[in-house]
Amino acid sequence: MNDLKIITNFKAPNVKLKIYIPRTLFIFLFIFCISKLNASKVENGFKALSIYDYFKAKKLFIGNFNSKHDPYSSYGLAIIYSRNDNPFFNLDSASKYAALSYNFFFVRREKKEFFQFKIDSASILNLVDSVAAKDFQRLKKEVSAQKCNTFLKQNYLANQNLLSEVIYLRDEQDYNEALRYNDSRQTKEFVITHPQSSFVQEALLLIDRQIFDESTKDNSDGSYISFIKLNPKNILLNSAYEKLFSIYRERSDINGLKFFVANYPKAPQTLEAWKLLFALSVKSFSNSELEKFLEDNPNFPLKNSILKELELNNLVLYPYEKDDLFGFIDTSAKMIISPVFDAVSGFSEGLSVVNRNDTVYYINKENTDAFGQIFTEGYTFNNGIAPVKFGKQWSFINRQGQIISQVYDEINEISDNFYTVKLNGKFGALNNFGQVILEPKFEELGDFKNGFAYYRSENKSGFVSKDGYVHKPEFDWLSAFDDDKIAIVKKGNSYGLINATGKIILDTKYDQVIKAGNGIFIIVLNNLYGFYSNTGCFLSAIAYDFAKEKPAEFYTNGLVFKLIKKNQQALMDVNGRNSIDFGVYDEINFASNGLIRVKNKNKYGYADRKLNLVIHYKYTKAMDFKDSCALVQIKDKFILINLQGKEVFSSIAEIQKISPHYYLVHSESEQLINHKGELVFSDISNIQPVKGGVFIITLNNGTIKLLHD
Repeated sequence: MNDLKIITNFKAPNVKLKIYIPRTLFIFLFIFCISKLNASKVENGFKALSIYDYFKAKKLFIGNFNSKHDPYSSYGLAIIYSRNDNPFFNLDSASKYAALSYNFFFVRREKKEFFQFKIDSASILNLVDSVAAKDFQRLKKEVSAQKCNTFLKQNYLANQNLLSEVIYLRDEQDYNEALRYNDSRQTKEFVITHPQSSFVQEALLLIDRQIFDESTKDNSDGSYISFIKLNPKNILLNSAYEKLFSIYRERSDINGLKFFVANYPKAPQTLEAWKLLFALSVKSFSNSELEKFLEDNPNFPLKNSILKELELNNLVLYPYEKDDLFGFIDTSAKMIISPVFDAVSGFSEGLSVVNRNDTVYYINKENTDAFGQIFTEGYTFNNGIAPVKFGKQWSFINRQGQIISQVYDEINEISDNFYTVKLNGKFGALNNFGQVILEPKFEELGDFKNGFAYYRSENKSGFVSKDGYVHKPEFDWLSAFDDDKIAIVKKGNSYGLINATGKIILDTKYDQVIKAGNGIFIIVLNNLYGFYSNTGCFLSAIAYDFAKEKPAEFYTNGLVFKLIKKNQQALMDVNGRNSIDFGVYDEINFASNGLIRVKNKNKYGYADRKLNLVIHYKYTKAMDFKDSCALVQIKDKFILINLQGKEVFSSIAEIQKISPHYYLVHSESEQLINHKGELVFSDISNIQPVKGGVFIITLNNGTIKLLHD
């Protein structure tokens, strides 16, 4: 029988009534009662929650959740755990129950409202996002890949923007870990396990660089040959060519150069390799020697021009200006190319870029148009290529005048062996062979210096390295990196320091940061200054009176530091000890040639390092000693003195130092004297400095002289 038999005793004597209830009806009634009981628990739970009775609410929700998993008690628990005004606050539990609520709701899909709590898919997702946002703030305080993964597992229902940000942080942590290993296998594993990461392209470039470093760590020609063979598409292929060529060049290895030109005809260095092979093989320029070279090297590409070019390379020419026009003279001051150009460059790789009548072209040292082409603009040759502008577009040409690159909107002059280029409104960079190292994607890109350049994005500055590392744009301004790979940065109106890894080494909270010499920075705050070392420590307190009109070299020479307080000056050494105290002199300068320029009672003199006065106070103006001489002034008399204070030369005309051993006297007929006070030239009409300490001197009678110092 499937029915239940229930015997009930009535008051009537000796009468028993039997009632039969179907089993299914009994079960229904039982479930109905339990459901009502659970519903009552949920409702009472939200009632308690509405009046912030978290203990009661939690007990009711837990009791209901344990007996029956439903979205409503899960939702209530998630709210309790997400609030930090009760002892149950726990974001991990909040994430768990918010996710359960969302999943249970999609099973029942029954919207309900308890007091002010409306529970549907939208409200559950809002709660999920709220919990995830709080969890994200917790995550940012101590970011790690493991914690990011935990966050993603717990908050997988959060909005996509937040999840994407956490994924970026996780990938950044994993990628930084790969960077710390600096191993191509580790980086490849990152690429495989993070195929959609924002760092994949950077990682792929890094893999190429790591493979290059790992394959060629012994810096042998064999390792570079093997690398070139096994990695024909590596971005550092041309670097391998350059390294291999450099090895052969440094060793003057004729057999190596023959191997190079035979096996790598498309390498950017092949033409230079041919030239060097020719120079090493041909010494006397005799017919027999030349014929022998051409017989041994039938593929020599410059059979005719290279001979003349090498001959002309021995000819040194200096740009010479006359009446606002330029030509060239040789080392004997003989005019070789008449001054007919509006502008000229120095000769580079045998060619000069010249400007005449608004046209630009290239000439060799015989004043021959090298290519028979005119350009709108052009720069000097480097590694056999030069940027030129046709109309409004730029390209690279080779030594034959052929266009060898795509067209760019703009190519800037080479800096630190890199070209900045503009393409389709975006900036990128090329190496000195014209090969892309940074795809054009930046709104603005500065010139490279010491291997780094700034870029701008959305009105913020970041920096990129020559190896392709891109640091996020987070600064309002960024200086060039110095030789120590440190740059000055600005956030808002405050300045600090950053190193090449992107680490802030001096917080951005100062009014000014000024680069001085020898790794020293002048730090200014509230019109006071102090000194900071790039090693990461302050050398002095920020406690001295700052005069913004003074240059950095006024405050320090990188070894000694000038302190100013209430118009008094002192000198401090690197150990923080005052080598000259306040009040000893009215003005102190740094030692130069063993003497210190000092001032007392409005007169200058010179003291030695022990502060013995060597040259007495008598000068109204004075300069530091340089190259054993100093320029001083007594009223209107200009004087050149030696280390003993003896007058070497004096004049009522101003004297100007132009080189270590020569001075220009600005009289009606300008004169040139040496450091001994001897007259070298008089009646000078013009002096032009040239590289290498050379000056071209034109006299009033038109005679041209060369001065070497």
